[in-house]
Amino acid sequence: MPARTVLILQHVEAEKPGMILDALAGCDAEVDIRNLLTAAPGAPVGELPAVAELAGLVVMGGPMNADDTAAHPGLARERELLADAVAAGVPTLGVCLGAQLLARSQDMKVLPGAALGQGPEIGWAPLHDVDRRDPVVGPLADAPGVLHWHGDRIVVDGPALARTETTSCQAFRVGPAAWGLQFHLEVTPALLDEWLAEPGFVAEARDALGPGALDRLRADARTVAPALRPLAEQSLSHLRRLVQERSAR
Repeated sequence: MPARTVLILQHVEAEKPGMILDALAGCDAEVDIRNLLTAAPGAPVGELPAVAELAGLVVMGGPMNADDTAAHPGLARERELLADAVAAGVPTLGVCLGAQLLARSQDMKVLPGAALGQGPEIGWAPLHDVDRRDPVVGPLADAPGVLHWHGDRIVVDGPALARTETTSCQAFRVGPAAWGLQFHLEVTPALLDEWLAEPGFVAEARDALGPGALDRLRADARTVAPALRPLAEQSLSHLRRLVQERSAR
């Protein structure tokens, strides 16, 4: 049977797939969005589709630490699923926490920013040293900015696909079909407004950027959106193409 499901794993309600979901619209695959972290510690996390049934796997962001499997047992299941998906060649995208879980599934390190002498990275800023040859990350070399919102950092042995001044690995690739993005390519101005309606996001933004944080984030989102959206669509079209190819087998 062909693989017909794109599984999207969320960790908090506000961190939705946004432009990623838009890019998958019209695919010959059913999108299944789930949250494995709603179960209490020690409770079963529920059944997931077999990797052989997956046309794609997307793991979104969240405030959890990728190694906090005691408080959030679903994270261990996600790491297992990510490892299996990479081994099976399933088109896979990890975003922020999802990228960190993908990294941990491959025995890469994820460290608190403080351990590297860095604080949280929050705000719209361009990527640097982007590998233009990469089909997912390459188009973003010309983006005026993408949204950064994280504290922990991924540590890779070799060169990353992109970096910023305070984060040496903003993107990495594992095998032919799996990418981790530390930044939030999925976020539109409208989705950002949903984030900024949540007290936790507001507190983090003001701690990092000061009392004018919300106005600054919204203004920067509107400024970069016209140029960013077509580049993001070009980037995500490669993931869509891989999903289509797998679902057609």
